[in-house]
Amino acid sequence: MPELDIQGEIAKVIAQLNAAVTNIGLYTAAHPQVGQYVEKTHSLLAGMLRERPEVTIMLVGNDLVAEGHPLPSDSAYVANFSRILRRKSVERLTFVAGLPREELQGFIQDLAASDAASIKTTPSIKLGKVELRVKQAGESRGWVGGDDTPIEVLEELAALTANELDQLKDVYLRIKTHKQIDVKGVDEMVKRFIKGFREEVNPLSLLASLKSSHEYTFTHVVNVGILTMAQAESVGFTGEHLHAIGVASFLHDIGKIFVPEEIMNKKGKLSEEERMIIETHTTKGARYLMGTEGIPKLAVLASLEHHLKYDGSGYPSIKGGWTPNIASQMISIADVFDAMRSRRSYQEPQPMSKIESVLRAGAGRAFNPKLIENFFKLIRM
Repeated sequence: MPELDIQGEIAKVIAQLNAAVTNIGLYTAAHPQVGQYVEKTHSLLAGMLRERPEVTIMLVGNDLVAEGHPLPSDSAYVANFSRILRRKSVERLTFVAGLPREELQGFIQDLAASDAASIKTTPSIKLGKVELRVKQAGESRGWVGGDDTPIEVLEELAALTANELDQLKDVYLRIKTHKQIDVKGVDEMVKRFIKGFREEVNPLSLLASLKSSHEYTFTHVVNVGILTMAQAESVGFTGEHLHAIGVASFLHDIGKIFVPEEIMNKKGKLSEEERMIIETHTTKGARYLMGTEGIPKLAVLASLEHHLKYDGSGYPSIKGGWTPNIASQMISIADVFDAMRSRRSYQEPQPMSKIESVLRAGAGRAFNPKLIENFFKLIRM
């Protein structure tokens, strides 16, 4: 089933679940009206689960994320279902193929119960928290740079970052000289980094170092990709969704290739006109990627949205209460973090204490507060 169809079907499932829970409150669980909603929900889920082994919905902050994409937060049924899950202390909800109708009905009855007790996992409905998979104190597998990290792992990962930096330069420069982008090369970079994350290393240890001011764009993009993929994996993204987020993060700043270098590297304060030109890089990048074969749609969104803030402000200005995709939200955090820690033509590197202060101060307005908290646990500052 195509990605857009699955998103629409999940939205329908949530609408039916809301209706079933509401009607149990008005009537009883045995009322025929409730039975109709249960039957419709089961039919929709059965249709989706014929195409895939399971379907997962996550609660990240106040956002519902279904199969890697946020559902519209301004929708009444989405907002209400988010409240129900929070009340029941559920952050991850997975429906498994073969779900019996009776099991679904029991789950809906538990959702409708007036007490706030947590619901238990069943064979075909798995419930839980969005958990970090980072090293805890005392565990044997350590962060890179720790006493228990083999030197060969350090050397291998350092070489990986250096190689990816050179390869990404080639990708960006091919675009600049009007040559076709090597999508396969980007795919391979993402696969290699995802494999590296399974070593459970602190993503800060993987970040590329800036060798010259002219390398900033490439180094920054590699670092944003590392930090974004590490965060995405830590909150539970896997497989094709994690891969798409990786591609999107590596290509999010592609629009800067179309901004004059004298503006990008200007040492003094930008004029209003120059700032407006720089801000066009989001739409220019999205437009370029939209016309490129083999690029995931998520990469187009991330290029467009990575300077949009969590509350919908920022740029480009999009009307209608637009909420950035969850991947764009993660890229935005990584983007600001790496920009502040880097030496640039107009800025000295900022101390980590100041970076943390700025990011935490923006939680709830500029950044998703749950993702901010997750990010700092992940890098263990």
